[in-house]
Amino acid sequence: MTTFLSILAAFVVLSVLVFVHELGHFIAGRLLGFKILEFSIGMGPQVLKKEKNGIVYSLRALPIGGMCKFYGEDEGDEDKDFFSSKPVWKRIIVVAAGPIMNVVFSVVFAVITVIGYGDILYRPAIAGLSEEITTAAEAGIMENDVLLEIDGVAIEGSYNYSVTIDSAIEAIKAADPEGDVTIVVDRGGEEVSLTASSLFDEESGQNMLGVSVGAAPVRVKYGFFESIGHSFKYIGNVISEYLSFFGRLFTGNVSTDDVGGTIMMIDLLQQAVRAGFETVLRMAVVLSLSLGLMNALPIPALDGGRLLFMLIELIFRKPVPAKVEGMIHFAGFVLLMILMVFLVYLDITKIAG
Repeated sequence: MTTFLSILAAFVVLSVLVFVHELGHFIAGRLLGFKILEFSIGMGPQVLKKEKNGIVYSLRALPIGGMCKFYGEDEGDEDKDFFSSKPVWKRIIVVAAGPIMNVVFSVVFAVITVIGYGDILYRPAIAGLSEEITTAAEAGIMENDVLLEIDGVAIEGSYNYSVTIDSAIEAIKAADPEGDVTIVVDRGGEEVSLTASSLFDEESGQNMLGVSVGAAPVRVKYGFFESIGHSFKYIGNVISEYLSFFGRLFTGNVSTDDVGGTIMMIDLLQQAVRAGFETVLRMAVVLSLSLGLMNALPIPALDGGRLLFMLIELIFRKPVPAKVEGMIHFAGFVLLMILMVFLVYLDITKIAG
């Protein structure tokens, strides 16, 4: 029963993210005077529907996806109320509003998460002490100590494991090689100030503390306004990871283990639900941002593909023929469906394995 409820909650979270995306299109369309035929959540046959002011609001059987259907969306400009008859700048705003809404939503969730729970960053931690070089041991440094400051230089936490370790190593190298060096560590939640002497190692020709440095995840709490500022760093890190993935994708450095479809997304969400509300919030930040950025890609059938055609129209003062654009979007939709089926197949093989 617990598994069923967690999966159901995962579907609810996913539906909320899609709802937010479609709500962006809907609000922009209403404000700019577009005629909307239907606003729905889910796919497949209608389960519930209600019509108000000429708009059908519906809930469909499959709780994945959603739709904000505009009048004459893929038609020509024969009718002044057709979507394509509206000024191109208005259409650009309406189409871009979906991805933008997802990004805004992810920022809101990031702010709530950081204010409520702080953030989890990697801090440099002592993984071991050297038997040959005893500088650290003589200073009283112990395994699992988290390095906070070396010779007056604060070592900031990082989202990246390697960057964290490198920053600690650089701080050791930059410290006074001959004099006393103050090292501040976090030991079980308590700040401890230690003094190390003569870090310079003649054999290697550089400062050596006599430790192996690792990285430990540490929860960092912030004040209210500091939390808001840090939320944007949090979002920036998610975007950086997202772009890094596409960089690896285009260079062929991505395996099937790095990608997943709807089933894998639901599986991750239901695990997040079981883990707790904080994990759900963090997943919502990542998924909402991913949904917005993915839809902004210039791929036919996605919002980014439609925006590309509108930009062409804006530049050349002439729209691409509606039938040609419709065929391209249809081809893109078919390819996306094939990709989705392939990803579902990969998801099933992973779970079965």
